[in-house]
Amino acid sequence: MRRQKLRFAMIGTGNFGPFLAQYINGVAEVVAICDPSPEARTRFHQITRLKVPDYDSSDRLFAEVDFDAVALAGPNHTHKSLTIAAAQAGKHVFCEKTMAPNVPDCWEMVRACEAANVRLMVGHKRRLRPPWARMIELREDLGSVVAISTVLYFDARPDNLRGWWAREADSGGVLTLGGVHEIDWMRAMCDDVEAVSAVSGPPIDPNYDFSDSIHVMLRFRNGAIGLLGVSLSYPLLRYRQVYGAEVMCRQGGMHLQTFMHHAELSWRLLSESETHQQRFEAKGEDPVGSEVAFRKEVGDFVRWVTEGTAPCLTWREGLRCVEVIEAARRSAKKNGSWIQLPLYPELETG
Repeated sequence: MRRQKLRFAMIGTGNFGPFLAQYINGVAEVVAICDPSPEARTRFHQITRLKVPDYDSSDRLFAEVDFDAVALAGPNHTHKSLTIAAAQAGKHVFCEKTMAPNVPDCWEMVRACEAANVRLMVGHKRRLRPPWARMIELREDLGSVVAISTVLYFDARPDNLRGWWAREADSGGVLTLGGVHEIDWMRAMCDDVEAVSAVSGPPIDPNYDFSDSIHVMLRFRNGAIGLLGVSLSYPLLRYRQVYGAEVMCRQGGMHLQTFMHHAELSWRLLSESETHQQRFEAKGEDPVGSEVAFRKEVGDFVRWVTEGTAPCLTWREGLRCVEVIEAARRSAKKNGSWIQLPLYPELETG
């Protein structure tokens, strides 16, 4: 008998785990959870009220639970080993960003899933949220992108990004704490990145083993240029207040300004004298458009597995973001030298 719903196991039940579980349960079913922290598992049960078995070991989870797919919501440096284990067990993989701390790890994940003929998607929702999706649409009127920029100076202290987050080898560094969503959205606007140049500022917060400020220049294959600035130690703004962007297109431009509970998008053609405006409201305490994006990516993943329907995302978006981040780290250590992509051409063809 065919199952009515795809069965998920969730590995990683920290702050994001309960949030993701509600969207999975909208189109599928979470049947088990796994996290080495008993406190995290208890909190997950309390928030979600799901009465599902929990495990402190992924080995036991794979051995004892019947499920179809795994959702990885734990630390970035655990994604590779868990994806390989899932693939070897014949499980499809939905992996939260950032895919892995480095590109070779990403390719190992991809090859393991290809060998096992299972699906691998990396969640990158920014391009799917209505304000950013609208800017992608507006290129039809404004023309292709010539220049694109966003500056993320925010105070990361309230988010308590410590532990593995603060170790570059485990997290991937500053751009995984702020900037990975923007990199993916810029790629959605401009296509693949051809070269990366980056410089780091003097470190401020001693809890990180990397500089907490970086400026990145991007050169896209279509000729567009991009600028991304990130600082984790800017006390005036929270993260949700700095999602904004400036975009110059061949026939006009766009400006996005974000606030805690809404976003305002403006655009104008070079031939126009009036500015168009659109306002996007947040729903409750969630960031603007996050519910739409989560439903889209999780729903697409489930349909990709069950029906073979082409999804909005695969592993490619996740891998290319990690590639830009790793290139920026290399460039910053070489005082801004341009780093050409792909970083590992020998891995591209398998």
